Amino acid sequence: MGTRQRPDATAVSAAVSSAFGAHGVDVWGAAANEPPLPAAPSLPTAVSFLLPVNPTSLVGLERGPTAAYVTEYRRVNDALVAVGEALVALLESGGYRAMRVDDDAPDGPDDPPIFASKTAATQAGLGWIGKTALLVSHAYGSAARLGTVFTDLPLGTGAPMTTGRCGACRICVDACPADAGRDVAWRAGLPREVLYDATACEEHQRQFPEFDEICGVCIWACPYSRRGLRHGRDYAGDERTRRRAP
Repeated sequence: MGTRQRPDATAVSAAVSSAFGAHGVDVWGAAANEPPLPAAPSLPTAVSFLLPVNPTSLVGLERGPTAAYVTEYRRVNDALVAVGEALVALLESGGYRAMRVDDDAPDGPDDPPIFASKTAATQAGLGWIGKTALLVSHAYGSAARLGTVFTDLPLGTGAPMTTGRCGACRICVDACPADAGRDVAWRAGLPREVLYDATACEEHQRQFPEFDEICGVCIWACPYSRRGLRHGRDYAGDERTRRRAP
């Protein structure tokens, strides 16, 4: 019996692009996992994708978490899982290995390290890290959630973003009720504790157990995030970050 041959990689790449479109994902890209990214599985390519929150859910978030935002946050998280699982199934059906990053896995001191989806997104060129440690993209600002699937399907990779593009802006830093931001410009490899105080952020969020310990003020504050809210419409993908299969 002969060995089953994989479908042409270009055809599978096109199917991946179509699948993303069918799931409402219009901003995605690929990053090389070489040298190995921190806590990444041993597959050569990370596929990063973004899903925006509906901008109407940001209304009132400047005063703290709202039921509308938490509902939308949960919806987008569930959608990311569905997209990731669909992508894994598609890749595996084409004879390629694939693994979805579980961003909700336990991350206690005794748990194995979790791959940070923000790393894949910056390495794929989808955005940079802002001054309160959130991914910022031209398309959605920080009002998006991230998903990552690793695979051995060969894909063209994006140009990594290695420095922040916030410039002198410190709106999120000034808005943060926990004073977690340090007004430091991000660069790839910068330790998180230099950029912002994660402990202060977490302690502040513990005040809101009824809102899944989510705050969201810095997401509302980001000018890129608020652009969609001012326009009163859902975000559209940005051609500078939209990726299409070759």
